[in-house]
Amino acid sequence: MNKAASLIIFLLCYANISGWAQTDDLRTLVALAKQAKNNGENAKAITYYEELIKQSNSDAYYYDLYELYLVEQDFSTAEKLVKKRIRQFPQRGEFLVDKGNIAVVQKLEKDAEKDFNKAVDVAIKDDRLTRSIANQFNKYKLYSYSEEIYLKARKASRNDRLYQFELANTYGQLGKTDEMMEEYLTILGGNRSYVQTIQNLFSRVLNPDPDGIQKEKLKEMLLRRIQKNSNQEVFSEMLIWLYIQDKNFTGALIQAKALDRKNGEQGQRVFDLGSLALSNNELSVAEESFNYVIALKDSPYFLQAKMRLVNVLKQKVIGKKYFSDEDLKKLTNAYRSTISELGKSSFTTPLMRGLAEIQAYYQDSITKGIELLTEVINIQGLKGQIKAETKIELADLYLLNDEIWEASLLYSQVEKEFKYDRLGEIAKYKNAKVAFYTGDFYWAQAQLDVLKGSTSKLISNDAMDLSLLITDNVGRDSIIEPLQMYAVADLLIFKKDFDKAMVVLDSIPKFFPFTTLKDDILFTKYKVSIQKREYQEAAKFLKELIADYAEDLLGDDALFALAQLEEEEFKNEEKAMELYKALLTNYPSSLFVVEARKRFRALRGDQLEEEIN
Repeated sequence: MNKAASLIIFLLCYANISGWAQTDDLRTLVALAKQAKNNGENAKAITYYEELIKQSNSDAYYYDLYELYLVEQDFSTAEKLVKKRIRQFPQRGEFLVDKGNIAVVQKLEKDAEKDFNKAVDVAIKDDRLTRSIANQFNKYKLYSYSEEIYLKARKASRNDRLYQFELANTYGQLGKTDEMMEEYLTILGGNRSYVQTIQNLFSRVLNPDPDGIQKEKLKEMLLRRIQKNSNQEVFSEMLIWLYIQDKNFTGALIQAKALDRKNGEQGQRVFDLGSLALSNNELSVAEESFNYVIALKDSPYFLQAKMRLVNVLKQKVIGKKYFSDEDLKKLTNAYRSTISELGKSSFTTPLMRGLAEIQAYYQDSITKGIELLTEVINIQGLKGQIKAETKIELADLYLLNDEIWEASLLYSQVEKEFKYDRLGEIAKYKNAKVAFYTGDFYWAQAQLDVLKGSTSKLISNDAMDLSLLITDNVGRDSIIEPLQMYAVADLLIFKKDFDKAMVVLDSIPKFFPFTTLKDDILFTKYKVSIQKREYQEAAKFLKELIADYAEDLLGDDALFALAQLEEEEFKNEEKAMELYKALLTNYPSSLFVVEARKRFRALRGDQLEEEIN
């Protein structure tokens, strides 16, 4: 290698080593500057950042230094920094906003206005800077200038569709809700693909809206646009969405049927709305929706609508506090006639399972229910999951019919087949309950201990509660008979033989006055009363539990349940808030704390947020 080549290689290596050294120095300086700033050592941080600005003219270092000058109220030095930046980058109007902000901090409004107006002029003359300068105003919460920029830039370009999202967001920041909603609707009129985005945005605007003022304004805007632009169906779709948000399913149905007729949708939209109404217990709207689809005859949703219509009738009957034998007969006939019309197949298994439930639980025809579910299981082409769900339902009926081991066998089959699935966990829990009912408490507890780690919160909580019950009442110093009686009562409750169950529950403390089950008995009586929809009676049992056993395991459960009753059934919001607050105060480690705080705030707002934290 000649001398010239060697010299070149040496110089290149030296340059690289020198560059690495400079980079390392810069990183060290950045780390020292950030550390000093985070520690509140502002003077030291300023020294570091001033050195960084000399070495690298980065925006990041500039803004860190700018912020530190303002914190230290060194306004003259801050202004020098900004002026230098403006000289270096005269085309970047955001630095004019920084300069104006210094004047604002010093309450020099006229000086600030001059700088801000210059920034606006730069922004509207160069569309490449429009957003960056508007964003700089937003940084200092000077949204009225952002609004001015977007409106002037739009006017100058003669394009009303420029900066739509930016302007809508700015209106929102300014509290100009009407203008914001109009802007979003204009976006939607130009591009319907934004439907989901804008619905999400409106959801935040309309909640909370306690007086319904914003919903009413949005409805008026949509109606005007529907009248003016009858061909733009997106506004009708938005109106349907708004009605649903407001739980006005009747209004939503009127619009849905109109769109269905206009577009020849064959009932799809109306069927979907009916299904949503059914899940919200809006039964009259659900019934009208499904009848509309059925009347179309050639709709691909005809069969599903037929089946859903039976579900509507089921909720109408079973959902009542009291229903007659005539109601049940009418419901059973609806199931049978629909099954007869549509035939027995994998498609109609929901109807067959529904009829079996009515027969077994409400008409004392357990054998008929068992026969029907057995028929479902043997249908060709039935999906594995549906078969497993039906097996669990069939096992439940065997349990009702006192065929304990048949029930356990079916639960075991599902547990084995769906070992790592929620269905398998449900079957395992139900099998543990069978062992509990029959007094095999140790085997039951072994199964429950496995289920404590379930991914399903409901299953894990139920398993933990039952396991604790067994632990507390089966042991060296415990008498096992009270728990055996309690298990008998629990099985009677499962069979919906509530009167006999109550007799057994009442007998336990009479025969065993020192039993530790007294709080469990009261809580179980509360659950029975809830199933019977005897809410005053349910509240009585909870109050007794809270008065006598507040320190026991079910104290917080009882308090939360009573608060729910006061809120949802008795509509006594003040009392509900009082109880939720008592739970937060007295049981800070309770599993119900998060939900109790959420409900408290929903009822009272954030006025007492600090008080209950």
